[in-house]
Amino acid sequence: MFGNLSNETEIKQESNYEQIDLFTNYEEIENKKREETKKMEKEKQIQKTIIEIKYKYGKNAILKGMNLEEGATTIDRNRQIGGHNE
Repeated sequence: MFGNLSNETEIKQESNYEQIDLFTNYEEIENKKREETKKMEKEKQIQKTIIEIKYKYGKNAILKGMNLEEGATTIDRNRQIGGHNE
């Protein structure tokens, strides 16, 4: 299922037209867009890595801290197959 993550679909960007003015710092806006793109790429890589680890080592390989608290059911649910105990 997750064995080949390199075949992702590309997001096509549409052309946008806008009226420019003298009072807007477009360079600053472009810098913010670049930073946001970098953050999104970093987050995408993190999520991709988490999926690969879970695929290789199982669903319980990476958990949130709250799933280790008393009464948490995530680990038990991950061990079930189709909602049934193994």
